[in-house]
Amino acid sequence: MRRLLVTGGAGILGRALAERGIAGWRLRSLARSHPADYPADAETVEGDLCDPQAVRRAVAGCDAVLHLACRYADDIGFAETLAVNYHATLDLMEAAAEAGIRNVVFASSNHVQGFFPRSAAPLSETAQVRPDGWYGVSKIWGEAVMALYADTRGMTTTSLRIGSSCAQVMDERQFHMWLGFDDFAQLVRLSIERQGPGHAVLNAVGDCEGAFFDNSRAKAMGYAPRQNPRDHLSDPSIPGAAPQGGIFGRSLGGGFARANFKADLELWENTP
Repeated sequence: MRRLLVTGGAGILGRALAERGIAGWRLRSLARSHPADYPADAETVEGDLCDPQAVRRAVAGCDAVLHLACRYADDIGFAETLAVNYHATLDLMEAAAEAGIRNVVFASSNHVQGFFPRSAAPLSETAQVRPDGWYGVSKIWGEAVMALYADTRGMTTTSLRIGSSCAQVMDERQFHMWLGFDDFAQLVRLSIERQGPGHAVLNAVGDCEGAFFDNSRAKAMGYAPRQNPRDHLSDPSIPGAAPQGGIFGRSLGGGFARANFKADLELWENTP
């Protein structure tokens, strides 16, 4: 059975993936300790992602990598992202390449385009980047690293620009960019089994009404969303709710855009 290394396996998405599993794949998590609610048959390599030796132990014997681990917050500073989002990501890619791993999937984010206005939706993966903070900037860098290793090492790398993946749709913004856990697992499987070298960027969202992001490229790869946001509402009034005021409700980035916005709103809205 093939083995998939998952960094950040103790997080929300890591645990959701472990609960569902991926047919034909055995999961291994790199974590400081085995998550208490992780399946008993899931492997854990105990160690810190920022420890290159721990990373090399974790990738040994693996066939693919799913890189979920990161530092994030809506108002995080650049320096706070350096250790995990930059240095550890680069160490992980180098270790994977040295171990002969061909497929790496990188958890990118909608926040690489968070300062686009809602009027620009639905956005494709080819739209320019407009990050809504230093977290989004680090994800753009991570995508660039994936592209570099695909070209220089002949690897198959995929960046999943995740919308909002959680058990339920919690608010009006999430309704337009939600990704169910089952559909997330489906996208991971398609990505780690993708053939041929090269880097692909995919919008990782379900079929959302008033979608912020276009998922047609993922569908061309075989993605077939099965979870409808309307069936997973935390409150039935969400689809009819009005966007919040200010930059939160006018941008795609929501709270991340609000946390970092210090300009004139009218000037921003008139920026092409």
